[in-house]
Amino acid sequence: MFEPTSKDFWRAIILYGSNMSTYKMGLGHLLINYADKNLEKIPLRDLSEDFMGLYADKVKSNKPQSRRKIINGSEKGLTYVEQESRKIQQEGKNKEKAVDSVLKNSLEKMVLQKFHTLFKRQIPEPFYQLTDTHMILQKNLLELFSDKENKAMDTEVMSRWDLLEFGFENITGEESIEIDGNLEFVIKKNKRTQISRLRPVLNGYQDGICFFCGRKFEINDSIHVDHLIPHDAVNHDQIWNLVLSCESCNLWKSNYLPQKHFVQKLIDRNEFVLQSDLPLKEELRKVLGVIPEQREQMIWSQYKIAVDKKLTLWEGDENFSPAKDTLYKEMANWKRDSFWKRELGEKI
Repeated sequence: MFEPTSKDFWRAIILYGSNMSTYKMGLGHLLINYADKNLEKIPLRDLSEDFMGLYADKVKSNKPQSRRKIINGSEKGLTYVEQESRKIQQEGKNKEKAVDSVLKNSLEKMVLQKFHTLFKRQIPEPFYQLTDTHMILQKNLLELFSDKENKAMDTEVMSRWDLLEFGFENITGEESIEIDGNLEFVIKKNKRTQISRLRPVLNGYQDGICFFCGRKFEINDSIHVDHLIPHDAVNHDQIWNLVLSCESCNLWKSNYLPQKHFVQKLIDRNEFVLQSDLPLKEELRKVLGVIPEQREQMIWSQYKIAVDKKLTLWEGDENFSPAKDTLYKEMANWKRDSFWKRELGEKI
Protein backbone atom coordinates (compact mmCIF):
# COMPACT_ATOMS: atom_id res chain seq x y z
CA MET A 1 0.00 0.00 0.00
CA PHE A 2 1.35 3.43 -0.98
CA GLU A 3 2.19 5.55 2.07
CA PRO A 4 3.49 8.97 0.94
CA THR A 5 6.42 10.50 2.81
CA SER A 6 7.29 14.17 3.22
CA LYS A 7 9.59 13.76 0.23
CA ASP A 8 6.69 12.39 -1.85
CA PHE A 9 4.46 15.32 -0.89
CA TRP A 10 7.21 17.83 -1.67
CA ARG A 11 7.85 16.38 -5.10
CA ALA A 12 4.12 16.19 -5.82
CA ILE A 13 3.67 19.89 -4.97
CA ILE A 14 6.56 20.91 -7.23
CA LEU A 15 5.76 18.58 -10.12
CA TYR A 16 1.95 18.40 -10.00
CA GLY A 17 0.73 21.50 -8.21
CA SER A 18 -1.39 23.87 -10.29
CA ASN A 19 0.77 26.55 -11.93
CA MET A 20 -0.83 29.74 -13.18
CA SER A 21 2.55 31.34 -12.46
CA THR A 22 6.02 30.34 -11.26
CA TYR A 23 5.35 31.49 -7.68
CA LYS A 24 5.42 27.98 -6.18
CA MET A 25 8.87 27.39 -7.66
CA GLY A 26 10.16 30.65 -6.19
CA LEU A 27 8.76 29.86 -2.75
CA GLY A 28 9.97 26.26 -2.93
CA HIS A 29 13.50 27.41 -3.75
CA LEU A 30 13.50 29.78 -0.77
CA LEU A 31 12.11 27.13 1.59
CA ILE A 32 14.97 24.79 0.70
CA ASN A 33 17.50 27.58 1.27
CA TYR A 34 15.98 28.46 4.65
CA ALA A 35 15.89 24.80 5.73
CA ASP A 36 19.50 24.35 4.58
CA LYS A 37 20.48 27.19 6.93
CA ASN A 38 18.31 25.63 9.67
CA LEU A 39 16.21 28.79 9.96
CA GLU A 40 12.97 28.03 11.75
CA LYS A 41 11.39 31.48 11.93
CA ILE A 42 11.48 33.87 8.98
CA PRO A 43 9.98 37.38 9.15
CA LEU A 44 7.43 37.71 6.37
CA ARG A 45 8.93 40.97 5.23
CA ASP A 46 12.34 39.28 4.82
CA LEU A 47 10.60 36.55 2.85
CA SER A 48 9.06 39.15 0.55
CA GLU A 49 12.41 40.84 -0.03
CA ASP A 50 14.05 37.48 -0.84
CA PHE A 51 11.14 36.59 -3.11
CA MET A 52 11.49 39.83 -5.06
CA GLY A 53 15.23 39.23 -5.35
CA LEU A 54 14.59 35.95 -7.15
CA TYR A 55 12.51 37.72 -9.78
CA ALA A 56 14.77 40.72 -10.42
CA ASP A 57 16.90 38.93 -13.04
CA LYS A 58 13.85 37.18 -14.47
CA VAL A 59 12.28 40.56 -15.21
CA LYS A 60 15.48 41.85 -16.83
CA SER A 61 15.56 38.81 -19.15
CA ASN A 62 11.81 39.15 -19.83
CA LYS A 63 11.23 35.46 -19.26
CA PRO A 64 7.46 35.02 -18.72
CA GLN A 65 6.44 34.05 -15.19
CA SER A 66 2.75 33.51 -16.00
CA ARG A 67 0.32 32.97 -18.86
CA ARG A 68 0.69 36.26 -20.71
CA LYS A 69 -1.53 37.57 -23.49
CA ILE A 70 -1.30 40.46 -25.94
CA ILE A 71 -4.61 42.32 -26.04
CA ASN A 72 -4.96 45.34 -28.34
CA GLY A 73 -1.19 45.60 -28.54
CA SER A 74 -0.80 45.63 -24.75
CA GLU A 75 0.79 42.84 -22.71
CA LYS A 76 -1.55 41.37 -20.11
CA GLY A 77 -1.06 38.71 -17.46
CA LEU A 78 2.16 39.88 -15.78
CA THR A 79 2.46 38.59 -12.24
CA TYR A 80 2.25 41.18 -9.48
CA VAL A 81 5.91 40.70 -8.56
CA GLU A 82 6.89 41.29 -12.21
CA GLN A 83 4.86 44.49 -12.26
CA GLU A 84 6.47 45.76 -9.07
CA SER A 85 9.97 44.77 -10.20
CA ARG A 86 9.48 46.64 -13.48
CA LYS A 87 8.34 49.72 -11.58
CA ILE A 88 11.55 49.59 -9.52
CA GLN A 89 13.79 49.04 -12.54
CA GLN A 90 12.06 51.33 -15.03
CA GLU A 91 10.25 53.95 -12.96
CA GLY A 92 12.39 54.16 -9.84
CA LYS A 93 9.66 53.03 -7.46
CA ASN A 94 10.67 52.88 -3.80
CA LYS A 95 11.83 49.31 -3.13
CA GLU A 96 10.52 49.25 0.45
CA LYS A 97 6.99 50.02 -0.74
CA ALA A 98 7.28 47.38 -3.45
CA VAL A 99 8.37 44.76 -0.89
CA ASP A 100 5.32 45.58 1.25
CA SER A 101 3.02 45.35 -1.79
CA VAL A 102 4.44 42.01 -2.92
CA LEU A 103 4.09 40.62 0.61
CA LYS A 104 0.42 41.53 0.66
CA ASN A 105 -0.62 40.75 -2.92
CA SER A 106 1.72 37.98 -4.10
CA LEU A 107 2.59 36.12 -0.92
CA GLU A 108 -0.10 36.51 1.74
CA LYS A 109 -3.06 36.48 -0.65
CA MET A 110 -1.67 33.91 -3.07
CA VAL A 111 1.24 31.50 -2.91
CA LEU A 112 1.52 31.23 0.88
CA GLN A 113 -2.12 30.16 0.96
CA LYS A 114 -1.92 27.84 -2.04
CA PHE A 115 1.50 26.19 -1.78
CA HIS A 116 0.21 23.14 0.11
CA THR A 117 -2.71 22.56 -2.26
CA LEU A 118 -2.44 19.32 -4.22
CA PHE A 119 -5.27 18.20 -6.51
CA LYS A 120 -7.59 20.73 -4.82
CA ARG A 121 -6.79 19.41 -1.33
CA GLN A 122 -4.46 20.51 1.44
CA ILE A 123 -1.69 18.06 2.26
CA PRO A 124 -2.07 16.66 5.80
CA GLU A 125 1.26 17.93 7.19
CA PRO A 126 2.19 21.39 5.82
CA PHE A 127 5.83 22.41 5.55
CA TYR A 128 5.28 25.76 7.29
CA GLN A 129 2.80 27.64 9.44
CA LEU A 130 2.06 31.36 9.33
CA THR A 131 1.63 33.97 12.04
CA ASP A 132 0.79 37.63 11.45
CA THR A 133 4.48 38.45 11.12
CA HIS A 134 6.44 35.24 10.51
CA MET A 135 6.70 31.99 8.60
CA ILE A 136 7.47 29.06 10.93
CA LEU A 137 9.21 26.15 9.20
CA GLN A 138 7.94 22.78 10.39
CA LYS A 139 9.94 19.77 11.53
CA ASN A 140 9.11 17.77 8.38
CA LEU A 141 10.69 20.43 6.13
CA LEU A 142 13.79 20.87 8.28
CA GLU A 143 14.35 17.12 8.52
CA LEU A 144 13.72 16.59 4.81
CA PHE A 145 16.43 19.01 3.73
CA SER A 146 18.88 18.20 6.49
CA ASP A 147 19.62 15.17 4.32
CA LYS A 148 22.42 16.10 1.91
CA GLU A 149 20.92 14.03 -0.91
CA ASN A 150 17.52 15.70 -0.60
CA LYS A 151 19.07 19.15 -0.97
CA ALA A 152 19.72 18.17 -4.58
CA MET A 153 15.95 18.38 -5.10
CA ASP A 154 16.43 22.13 -5.42
CA THR A 155 17.66 21.39 -8.95
CA GLU A 156 14.25 19.80 -9.61
CA VAL A 157 12.56 23.01 -8.45
CA MET A 158 14.71 25.14 -10.73
CA SER A 159 14.26 22.68 -13.59
CA ARG A 160 10.49 22.87 -13.20
CA TRP A 161 10.79 26.66 -13.15
CA ASP A 162 12.66 26.54 -16.48
CA LEU A 163 9.98 24.30 -17.97
CA LEU A 164 7.18 26.60 -16.85
CA GLU A 165 8.90 29.59 -18.41
CA PHE A 166 9.23 27.68 -21.66
CA GLY A 167 5.58 26.67 -21.47
CA PHE A 168 4.38 30.21 -20.78
CA GLU A 169 6.50 31.49 -23.66
CA ASN A 170 5.02 28.93 -26.05
CA ILE A 171 1.50 28.95 -24.67
CA THR A 172 -0.18 28.29 -28.04
CA GLY A 173 1.65 24.98 -28.45
CA GLU A 174 1.01 24.99 -32.18
CA GLU A 175 4.27 23.22 -33.03
CA SER A 176 5.57 19.95 -31.64
CA ILE A 177 8.76 20.16 -29.65
CA GLU A 178 11.57 17.69 -29.35
CA ILE A 179 14.28 17.44 -26.74
CA ASP A 180 17.80 16.48 -27.61
CA GLY A 181 19.28 13.29 -26.26
CA ASN A 182 21.20 15.06 -23.52
CA LEU A 183 18.08 16.83 -22.21
CA GLU A 184 19.86 20.14 -22.70
CA PHE A 185 17.86 21.72 -25.52
CA VAL A 186 14.31 22.02 -26.72
CA ILE A 187 14.26 21.84 -30.51
CA LYS A 188 11.55 23.71 -32.36
CA LYS A 189 11.63 24.34 -36.11
CA ASN A 190 15.40 23.81 -36.10
CA LYS A 191 15.75 26.41 -33.35
CA ARG A 192 17.47 25.11 -30.24
CA THR A 193 16.28 26.67 -27.00
CA GLN A 194 18.54 25.81 -24.07
CA ILE A 195 16.89 24.43 -20.96
CA SER A 196 19.98 23.52 -18.99
CA ARG A 197 18.11 21.97 -16.08
CA LEU A 198 15.59 19.75 -17.83
CA ARG A 199 17.18 16.49 -16.70
CA PRO A 200 16.49 17.04 -12.95
CA VAL A 201 12.74 17.43 -13.43
CA LEU A 202 12.61 14.16 -15.37
CA ASN A 203 14.52 12.62 -12.46
CA GLY A 204 11.76 13.89 -10.19
CA TYR A 205 9.11 12.20 -12.33
CA GLN A 206 11.08 8.96 -11.93
CA ASP A 207 11.33 9.43 -8.16
CA GLY A 208 15.13 9.51 -8.40
CA ILE A 209 15.56 5.91 -9.54
CA CYS A 210 16.75 4.11 -12.68
CA PHE A 211 13.85 3.39 -15.02
CA PHE A 212 15.09 -0.13 -15.78
CA CYS A 213 16.51 -1.62 -12.58
CA GLY A 214 14.92 0.60 -9.93
CA ARG A 215 18.24 1.41 -8.27
CA LYS A 216 18.31 4.76 -6.49
CA PHE A 217 20.49 7.40 -8.14
CA GLU A 218 23.28 8.64 -5.87
CA ILE A 219 24.64 12.20 -5.96
CA ASN A 220 27.75 11.36 -7.98
CA ASP A 221 26.14 8.82 -10.31
CA SER A 222 26.43 9.17 -14.06
CA ILE A 223 22.78 9.40 -15.14
CA HIS A 224 22.03 8.61 -18.77
CA VAL A 225 19.18 9.58 -21.09
CA ASP A 226 17.78 6.54 -22.89
CA HIS A 227 15.40 6.22 -25.83
CA LEU A 228 13.24 3.40 -24.51
CA ILE A 229 12.16 2.44 -28.04
CA PRO A 230 15.51 2.78 -29.84
CA HIS A 231 16.13 5.91 -31.86
CA ASP A 232 16.80 3.74 -34.94
CA ALA A 233 13.14 2.71 -34.85
CA VAL A 234 11.36 5.98 -33.98
CA ASN A 235 13.88 8.49 -35.39
CA HIS A 236 13.01 11.32 -32.99
CA ASP A 237 13.81 12.70 -29.53
CA GLN A 238 10.29 13.32 -28.27
CA ILE A 239 9.92 13.43 -24.50
CA TRP A 240 7.40 10.57 -24.28
CA ASN A 241 10.12 8.08 -25.25
CA LEU A 242 12.96 9.43 -23.09
CA VAL A 243 13.78 7.95 -19.67
CA LEU A 244 16.71 8.19 -17.26
CA SER A 245 18.82 5.14 -16.49
CA CYS A 246 21.93 4.25 -14.54
CA GLU A 247 25.16 3.88 -16.49
CA SER A 248 25.12 0.08 -16.25
CA CYS A 249 21.59 -0.31 -17.67
CA ASN A 250 22.18 2.28 -20.37
CA LEU A 251 25.31 0.57 -21.65
CA TRP A 252 23.76 -2.88 -21.33
CA LYS A 253 20.54 -1.98 -23.12
CA SER A 254 22.35 0.06 -25.78
CA ASN A 255 20.23 0.05 -28.95
CA TYR A 256 18.29 -3.08 -28.02
CA LEU A 257 14.51 -3.22 -27.82
CA PRO A 258 13.22 -3.70 -24.23
CA GLN A 259 10.62 -6.26 -23.25
CA LYS A 260 6.95 -5.28 -23.23
CA HIS A 261 6.69 -4.69 -19.48
CA PHE A 262 9.07 -1.74 -19.86
CA VAL A 263 6.80 -0.30 -22.57
CA GLN A 264 3.83 -0.59 -20.22
CA LYS A 265 5.88 1.18 -17.56
CA LEU A 266 6.63 3.94 -20.09
CA ILE A 267 2.89 4.29 -20.75
CA ASP A 268 2.25 4.55 -17.01
CA ARG A 269 5.08 7.09 -16.66
CA ASN A 270 3.61 9.29 -19.38
CA GLU A 271 0.16 9.21 -17.78
CA PHE A 272 1.89 10.20 -14.54
CA VAL A 273 3.61 13.19 -16.22
CA LEU A 274 0.26 14.21 -17.73
CA GLN A 275 -0.90 15.15 -14.24
CA SER A 276 1.57 18.04 -14.28
CA ASP A 277 1.12 21.44 -15.92
CA LEU A 278 2.82 23.18 -18.84
CA PRO A 279 4.49 22.33 -21.12
CA LEU A 280 4.87 18.54 -21.00
CA LYS A 281 1.17 17.85 -20.47
CA GLU A 282 0.18 19.71 -23.62
CA GLU A 283 3.02 18.16 -25.62
CA LEU A 284 2.14 14.58 -24.67
CA ARG A 285 -1.53 15.13 -25.51
CA LYS A 286 -0.65 16.67 -28.84
CA VAL A 287 1.85 14.01 -29.93
CA LEU A 288 0.23 10.87 -28.47
CA GLY A 289 -3.46 11.71 -28.23
CA VAL A 290 -6.04 13.40 -26.04
CA ILE A 291 -7.39 10.32 -24.26
CA PRO A 292 -5.42 7.50 -22.55
CA GLU A 293 -6.55 4.86 -25.07
CA GLN A 294 -5.18 6.91 -27.96
CA ARG A 295 -1.87 7.48 -26.23
CA GLU A 296 -1.44 3.82 -25.35
CA GLN A 297 -2.29 2.72 -28.88
CA MET A 298 0.21 5.20 -30.34
CA ILE A 299 3.07 3.93 -28.16
CA TRP A 300 2.32 0.29 -28.91
CA SER A 301 2.23 1.09 -32.64
CA GLN A 302 5.71 2.63 -32.33
CA TYR A 303 6.89 -0.47 -30.50
CA LYS A 304 5.51 -2.68 -33.27
CA ILE A 305 7.55 -0.72 -35.81
CA ALA A 306 10.66 -1.56 -33.83
CA VAL A 307 9.64 -5.24 -33.55
CA ASP A 308 9.07 -5.40 -37.32
CA LYS A 309 12.59 -4.10 -37.83
CA LYS A 310 13.75 -7.20 -35.93
CA LEU A 311 15.77 -5.29 -33.37
CA THR A 312 17.43 -7.44 -30.73
CA LEU A 313 15.26 -7.89 -27.62
CA TRP A 314 16.68 -6.90 -24.24
CA GLU A 315 15.53 -8.82 -21.18
CA GLY A 316 16.82 -6.40 -18.54
CA ASP A 317 18.18 -7.20 -15.09
CA GLU A 318 17.15 -10.72 -14.05
CA ASN A 319 16.61 -9.46 -10.51
CA PHE A 320 14.06 -6.89 -11.69
CA SER A 321 10.45 -7.91 -11.07
CA PRO A 322 7.78 -6.07 -13.14
CA ALA A 323 5.12 -7.24 -10.68
CA LYS A 324 6.84 -5.37 -7.85
CA ASP A 325 7.57 -2.25 -9.92
CA THR A 326 4.37 -0.39 -9.14
CA LEU A 327 5.68 3.18 -8.75
CA TYR A 328 3.50 4.85 -11.38
CA LYS A 329 0.43 2.77 -10.65
CA GLU A 330 0.68 3.76 -6.98
CA MET A 331 1.32 7.42 -7.72
CA ALA A 332 -1.74 7.52 -9.98
CA ASN A 333 -3.78 7.18 -6.79
CA TRP A 334 -3.00 10.80 -5.86
CA LYS A 335 -5.99 12.10 -7.82
CA ARG A 336 -8.50 9.57 -6.49
CA ASP A 337 -10.90 10.53 -3.70
CA SER A 338 -10.54 7.10 -2.14
CA PHE A 339 -6.78 7.63 -1.69
CA TRP A 340 -7.20 10.80 0.38
CA LYS A 341 -10.02 9.32 2.46
CA ARG A 342 -8.34 5.99 3.14
CA GLU A 343 -4.61 6.80 3.25
CA LEU A 344 -4.75 10.25 4.79
CA GLY A 345 -7.84 9.95 6.94
CA GLU A 346 -9.56 12.88 5.25
CA LYS A 347 -12.73 13.92 7.02
CA ILE A 348 -15.83 13.86 4.86
